[in-house]
Amino acid sequence: MPDPAPTPAPTPDPKKTPKRGDINQTWLDEFTAAEAILAAAKPADRATKLAEGDIDAAKITALTQAVVAARKLAGKAVQGTSGKRIITGTEDDLKKELLRQIQYVQTRARQKYDANAPGRLKDYAIGQQISNSRSLLEQAADNILLKLNGDDKTPADALPGVTPAKIAALQTALDDYKDVQGDQTGAQTGATTARKQLETAVADIVTKRREIQFAAGAEWPHTDAANAGIRKEFQLPPDRVMK
Repeated sequence: MPDPAPTPAPTPDPKKTPKRGDINQTWLDEFTAAEAILAAAKPADRATKLAEGDIDAAKITALTQAVVAARKLAGKAVQGTSGKRIITGTEDDLKKELLRQIQYVQTRARQKYDANAPGRLKDYAIGQQISNSRSLLEQAADNILLKLNGDDKTPADALPGVTPAKIAALQTALDDYKDVQGDQTGAQTGATTARKQLETAVADIVTKRREIQFAAGAEWPHTDAANAGIRKEFQLPPDRVMK
């Protein structure tokens, strides 16, 4: 009997070439890791411990806002091949979302000031017809964000329930509403610029993320086996220090 014919080797799948708009997966993984660390730092008892090591609410807020801004940049960077920027939602939809975010903050401001300091309500555009004009709406949102974030002259105003995530959501809604009226062309140039900005933004996120992790590593050291679970939440090695 003749030997059977050898089975031909399977043809390997062709390598997939990343699309021009694809974002570096390492950057996307960095966003996910930072968000997981922020979630790990959220419980009040952990936040208190971290604050004792100089990781206060301002630093948590800074990382939260950095991730939100970087994800927006990533979205812009992948929109370069169609010749137009693609913005999800109509102008009317984006306006409604911006108003919804503002109204949440306004309700919280009334909760804090309505009885004891009603004069402060004007800082949050309460009682003003801001929906009648794009310019009024955008300015009101900018003013409210300034109150919530503070600056070098004015401390941030802490409203009940207005978390860093809520502030970031308001900023995103405002940015989207402003963007929809902008020039919809020249996307490739915008995408290239966004990639450069994104590279810088990711480096900043890494720095902020690692600072929180080092503080968590000090509070929950690997030498205590009971800390293995919380160290995992902070993306820390369970049995050694983070490099």
